[in-house]
Amino acid sequence: MALGAAAALAGGLAPGGVATAASKTPGHRTQPLAWVSCHSAGTRCARLSVPLDYQHPEGRTITLAVTEMQPSNPSPSDGVLIFNPGGPGESGVQILPVLAALVPPEIKSHFDLVSFDERGTGASERIECGPSPAVAASVDPIAMHPNSPLPAAIVFAGLARSCLQNSPHLLATLTTANSARDMDRIRQALGVQKISYWGLSYGTVLGSLYAHLFPDRVRAMVLDGAVDATLPLAQQASEEAPAIAASLQHFFVTCAAEPTCPLGSDPAASYGALSARLSAHPLPAPGHGDNAVVTVGDLDTATLFYLSVPEYAGTFPEALSAAIAGNGVPLRSLSLDFEQDLDGSSLVGPLWSITCNDAASHLGPQAAGALARSLDARYPPDGAYAVTYILGGCVDWPHITEPVTHLQNTGAPPLLVVGNTGDPNTPHQAAVQLAEAIGSARLVTWDGWGHTWLLNGSNDACMQRLVSAYVVHLSLPPAGITCS
Repeated sequence: MALGAAAALAGGLAPGGVATAASKTPGHRTQPLAWVSCHSAGTRCARLSVPLDYQHPEGRTITLAVTEMQPSNPSPSDGVLIFNPGGPGESGVQILPVLAALVPPEIKSHFDLVSFDERGTGASERIECGPSPAVAASVDPIAMHPNSPLPAAIVFAGLARSCLQNSPHLLATLTTANSARDMDRIRQALGVQKISYWGLSYGTVLGSLYAHLFPDRVRAMVLDGAVDATLPLAQQASEEAPAIAASLQHFFVTCAAEPTCPLGSDPAASYGALSARLSAHPLPAPGHGDNAVVTVGDLDTATLFYLSVPEYAGTFPEALSAAIAGNGVPLRSLSLDFEQDLDGSSLVGPLWSITCNDAASHLGPQAAGALARSLDARYPPDGAYAVTYILGGCVDWPHITEPVTHLQNTGAPPLLVVGNTGDPNTPHQAAVQLAEAIGSARLVTWDGWGHTWLLNGSNDACMQRLVSAYVVHLSLPPAGITCS
C-alpha cells in the first residue's frame, strides 16, 4: 500500500499499544440511553454517540446501535449482561434474540440482556469495502502451482485501499481496543458501575481486552469459544488446521453410520474426490447477480460453517450431494451464510478491518502460501483453508495498527473461559492459552463438538449449572472441571 494510505491508517492511534493509560476512556458524563421499541418482540433499541478518536474525545463522533431484552422475571434485575456474538463484525443487535433463547433460564431471569453493533459493523456506521461475499467465499485455499503466493493475497490485494477510500475517517479506528472503550461508554449510558459480559468466539477477544483495560468495571465475564489474540495469526491458523481435520473426520465417521449419507460408504474418499474435482473444475456460477464460480473454497467455507454450527447449517449433506451431481448452488448458499450477517449484509469489510488492525504482524503473500501448502500436506483435505480463514485478508494490510499485545488480568475478578474439545473454529488449545494469558481465569471444558458451548450445547445441564452459578452468584467452578 502507498505510504500516504498507510499514514492515513495510522492517524489518531495511540503509540505504545492498547495498554497505555491514555488509551482508556477519559472521565466524562455520558447521556442515558433513550430507548424505543425494536422490530423484535421484547426488545428495545437506542443510539449512542461515542468519540471517533479517543485521543481526541471532544472531536468527531460516531453512533452505535444498542439493543436490550429485559429479564423474564418481573422483579428488578441484578444488572446487565452484555453479549458480543463474534466475527468480528457480526451484528449483536440482530442476533441477540437468537442468543437469548439459548441462555440458561436462571441467567435470563436475573439480567437485562444487552448487545450492540461494534463500530464499523451492523447499524453502527458499517464499513463497506472489499470483494463481494461470493468472491470471498470462493477463494481457493491453496495455489495450484508450488511456491505461488496464497490465492487470497490476490483476491484481497485492494481490500485496505478500498476500505480507506470508502471510510477514510473510520478505518484506522476499527480496533478491538476502541470497541472496548465504546463498550465502557455503553456501560456508563446504562447507568451501572460494573457489567457482566458474555463473548462468543471473537467476542472473547473483546471481553478479555475490556477486562485488561477496565478491570474495576467487570463483575463477571464468560469467554466462550476462546481466542488468544496475542498469538500471531500464523500460529492461530496452524492450531486451527488440526482442529478442522479432527471435526471433519468426526463428520465422516458419523455420516458413514447413516444409510442416507450423501458421501456413500467411504465419506472421506468421496469428500476428497469432490475437493479435488472442484479445485480443477469449478462449478458454474449460480447466476442472479452471483457471477463467481463455485470452487473448492466454497466447499471449505461451507464445511467449516457446518462443523461449527451444524444445527444452523443442516443442509450441508444435501449441498454435498448436489455438488457431486454438478449443482453448486446449495454449496454457495451455505458459504455465503458464513460471509454475511443475518440481514444479508457483507461481513468482509468489517471482519478484515478489525482482524488486520488488531494483529501485531502479518505474513506476506509468499509466506502465507507456504504455510497453506504445509498445512495442506499435514491436515488434508481442508488444512490449508485455515490460513485463508484466519489471515487471508491481512497479507496485503498495512502494519500501522493498534495491536492486541496484552490481556493479563491485573485487577478484575476471575473470568470464566469455556472451551470445547471438538471445536473446529477456536480449538480447545486456544482456551487453555487464553486462560494462561489472562492469568486470573478459570477454565471450563465442554466435551462436545461445534464452535462455542452456547451455540452447540446450551441444553447441557452440567454446563448450565456451572455457568449460571458463576454469572448469577459469582461462584467459580472447580479447577479443571469438564462437562460431557
